[in-house]
Amino acid sequence: MKIQETKNSLFTLITGASTGLGKELAIECARRKMNLILVSLPGENLPELCAQLSGKYEVIVCHYEIDLTDKEQVELLAAWVIANFSVNVLINNAGIGGTRSFETTPTDYIDRLIQLNIRATSLLVRLLIPELKMHRKAYILNVSSMAAFAPLPYKTVYPASKAFIYHFTRGLKAELRNTNIRVSVVNPGPIMTNPDVVARIQKQGALGRLALVSASAIARISVHNLIRGKAVIIPGYLNRINVFLMSLIPSGIRLSLSSRVIQREL
Repeated sequence: MKIQETKNSLFTLITGASTGLGKELAIECARRKMNLILVSLPGENLPELCAQLSGKYEVIVCHYEIDLTDKEQVELLAAWVIANFSVNVLINNAGIGGTRSFETTPTDYIDRLIQLNIRATSLLVRLLIPELKMHRKAYILNVSSMAAFAPLPYKTVYPASKAFIYHFTRGLKAELRNTNIRVSVVNPGPIMTNPDVVARIQKQGALGRLALVSASAIARISVHNLIRGKAVIIPGYLNRINVFLMSLIPSGIRLSLSSRVIQREL
């Protein structure tokens, strides 16, 4: 594909696009005839996904395989995108999480989670804002989590990282309110995205499964509300009720209840 062809078309950049919610976001955007730049780690069948989406939905789909925990690689990705594409939508979906006792968690894992969930998102937004401002309408969607609304034992760093994404996005939206860029944050609840996640959710019992929303439904809701300019997107009726209830229950009681539920995952 010639660079001029991509420069003359608008593109949506999605990180963490090879599996789970990221893949469903790519499918939803392709269904809406949005050209795509899909980003993931190497070896996750991203070229095959690009070919499938391009053939089925007749859109341009490009890919870039990268480790987003590497600051230099994030900067190279942004430079490549700006040089070769016209991007008006940025979806920061890449992230990791898990359940384990903090005192036994390897320090490399903690560092990787922070670099991916927090630093990569922040840097990509900063580096691509000038490009986004060049278009009549532009959009940023950052993927947070229901975990952002309360601390969680045995997850500890993960909800803290998602709280960062939530507050970062809300502040960014206010800062860009007089520009062409609409900024949204989506806070999904539990999603059955891979065998490890499925096993953890099932161990939580009925309470953990109660707020489940499929990845495809979350993607559909997220993109629809991003285009509408909705600031905070919480997919699922029960998840919205949960946010309200969390605001009423004292934090000590919330922590005690969540500790009992999450311990089942260990």
